[in-house]
Amino acid sequence: MSILTTHTQPRLPRVRTFERAFTLLELLVVIAIIGLLMGILLPTLSSARQAGMNSSTQSMINEFTNASSSFSNDHGSEMPGYYSPTEMGSTDNLENAKMSAMENAMLDLGGTDLILGFRGDTGVPTVDVASGIIEIAPFVGDQDKEPLIVNFNLMGATGAYFAPDEKFYRTMDPDTQQQGNSGNNGQNFMPDVVDAFGNPLLVWVKDETARGSINPDDAGGEDAIYRQFAQVTSDGDGDPAWFYLASNQTFFGDNAVSVGDSGRYQAEFSGIGLRNGIVRPTATVIDVEDRIHTLATLLASPSYYVLESGETLGDLTGTGGVASDNIYPAKPRGRLIVQSAGVDGYYFGTSDSGWRTNSRADGGSFKLVFGNNYKLHNGTRMLDEDGKAIVGDIASDFDDVLGTIN
Repeated sequence: MSILTTHTQPRLPRVRTFERAFTLLELLVVIAIIGLLMGILLPTLSSARQAGMNSSTQSMINEFTNASSSFSNDHGSEMPGYYSPTEMGSTDNLENAKMSAMENAMLDLGGTDLILGFRGDTGVPTVDVASGIIEIAPFVGDQDKEPLIVNFNLMGATGAYFAPDEKFYRTMDPDTQQQGNSGNNGQNFMPDVVDAFGNPLLVWVKDETARGSINPDDAGGEDAIYRQFAQVTSDGDGDPAWFYLASNQTFFGDNAVSVGDSGRYQAEFSGIGLRNGIVRPTATVIDVEDRIHTLATLLASPSYYVLESGETLGDLTGTGGVASDNIYPAKPRGRLIVQSAGVDGYYFGTSDSGWRTNSRADGGSFKLVFGNNYKLHNGTRMLDEDGKAIVGDIASDFDDVLGTIN
């Protein structure tokens, strides 16, 4: 008989292993690196996003100007807009109807089914906002014609010259995004075309009934010469101008405190607003003539100027010749100009580098002067690196995006 014996291996002592943890200092270093990377990448991503939105806005503006050109070709060179620039520039529109020039343009570009007829016409439906049927006109008081009846739900449908994606149509709130409640309630419901930033596009249409050229020898002096180019309304004192603030004043009134998705208060922080809270903390009303100077300067083609009889620009290096205040705009950028407020959301904003570089805010003035396309504030000509005279473009110093039709 054999006896089986078993042998067991002796147990080895258990060795404990420890995973090394971050020290507090190492953790702080990692957090600092992440913060540094975010500080580098986020502005880059934001800039890329803004550049993309700018590109999208420029593309849509090009579509709008192409559509407007097609309309003009089909209608004897007329610019789109059911109502004339004179009607859009009326005091009635400024103070009561508050219709925008883009709303007017879309009456022509929005499609053949958009306009249903005039108020009171046989067979024309009555106003029913819930169904999209409204009345709209740049006037409220008695006129030679009745307001139009339109169905804004049909904007961009049959026969439309311009039909962007629906996200680019936006009805502006009458309590915060337009110049208060309109006397013509239909205007409150008419969509405006907005840019990629969600802000309404402005349209400036030249009044072809105004004089054909600027007279630099107007006896009224500097202000009267600028008033040939732009005025607040079309039915004020004097002859018609080429452009009127009234056609877009709905976005610059005191009650329009949050225009577009950017929520900007244009009345205070636009160069063509009523007042300015940056330079003028007490929000003093800006002189009408200053607003006209600024609007004319920015809507004018910088390539064409006029001088009073006997005046010259002066030599290239000295300060001789006419002062920049007496170099006047001779032609607009186009017969139709469409404008996006750009990245900052302000139409020619006074916080923009273009305003800081070019504005006059001395002696009670608060404006841009057309002559600064040719001469610096010290009176010398603008020169390139080779000492040759050049022409600037004040509008290009702003982040606004412009499109034109000549």
